[in-house]
Amino acid sequence: MKKKFLIIVIVVILAMLFSIVGTIINQRNKNNQGLKTIKVNEVTRSVFYAPQYVAINNGYLKENGMDVELTTGQGAETPLT
Repeated sequence: MKKKFLIIVIVVILAMLFSIVGTIINQRNKNNQGLKTIKVNEVTRSVFYAPQYVAINNGYLKENGMDVELTTGQGAETPLT
């Protein structure tokens, strides 16, 4: 009687474990699908780009299917002189 109970408990625990792992894997795959990579090159780091930095760092763009690669071009001083 104890062996049957132990086997049933083990089977239930394994079923729950497989269900949880499957859900986690499915959620990760769902989050990674459909992301489009967007490359943004800003002239310089500036407070004027603050909304962009907030959106990137808080993941708002990824929630909407955009993966942003942000680079800074450092501007061009020669044309200004």
